[in-house]
Amino acid sequence: MNSENATIYDIAADAGVSIATVSRVLRSEPNVSSATREKVMQAIERRNYRPSSIARGLTSKITHSLGIILPKLLNPHYAMIFTGAQEEARKLGYTMSLFPWSSLDTDAYNPAAMLAERRLDGLIVCVEYLPPDHDELVHASLLALRRYMPVVLIGCVPPWYDFPAVSNDNAAMMRQVVAYLNGMGHEKIAFIGGVQEDKDPSRRDVGYEEGLRDAQLPYIASYRVYGKGTAEAGKAALDEMLKGLKREYWPTAVIALNDLVAMGCLEAAREHGLDVPRQLSVIGCDDLFCAPYLSPALTSINTHQQQTGARAVQLLLSGERRRETVAWDLMERASCAPVNTETEE
Repeated sequence: MNSENATIYDIAADAGVSIATVSRVLRSEPNVSSATREKVMQAIERRNYRPSSIARGLTSKITHSLGIILPKLLNPHYAMIFTGAQEEARKLGYTMSLFPWSSLDTDAYNPAAMLAERRLDGLIVCVEYLPPDHDELVHASLLALRRYMPVVLIGCVPPWYDFPAVSNDNAAMMRQVVAYLNGMGHEKIAFIGGVQEDKDPSRRDVGYEEGLRDAQLPYIASYRVYGKGTAEAGKAALDEMLKGLKREYWPTAVIALNDLVAMGCLEAAREHGLDVPRQLSVIGCDDLFCAPYLSPALTSINTHQQQTGARAVQLLLSGERRRETVAWDLMERASCAPVNTETEE
């Protein structure tokens, strides 16, 4: 007798035992007599039975399934993280399911309740640019999730979150960017995008202010505009900034939260008649696939998103409780240039 579609129920019926007994044989548990074990194994051989990954999960409590929660799925930055995580999971014999965390602005969203029944072997959660008033809600959700499965965090992970994590050193990254622009003579350096965070010492705002201080430059409140990480938000933010300042006080360089914001800044600069990079240098972050093809080609920070995703999977499956930082690289292109010292009309 041979069946490619045999189930655990067929094996139990063929061997004349219960499903629980078949499960114990599949788990190689010792509390099964040799005669019964032999009957089950013969039935398995006759039926050419191969337990599915779901069936193995039901018997061993290991499903070989992982999950990843990402926000803003339209942003290619997160697609790159998912690609790295999915590929690493596949290499290690796991599947990877994607869950959107796009409703952080509502108290009704409870990822713990949703995921508790998914029987995942582990979960990666991106905690990226969370508003300060949502910190307690998010932290409580993460603690609840950890009761059901291991959790590894990625993104901008606050230091008081006691979880293993993989992230960038955002403050150090921003110090490097400010120093890079100041090295080209820029002193009026603006920073656009992101949320205002008050407690996290590793946030980009800290690095921005420290970079200005290292360069002996003043912090100018009108040069720091918060906002969403979209091209529309970047365009609106720079447009608002320029309209609110006399031309002689316009920044000569803009640091964008990400490449999407930088794209919006490039458009706003064009609408205001600014030549990039002769009159305004623009630098983005994440080094998306489109960065080299913008006009001008966008200088950006490669944050190695695929490496972040892959390393998060490795950390999740290793069980190590540690925090790691991923290196970054500054990709110099045509959107940044030394400051133009010519007097503006």
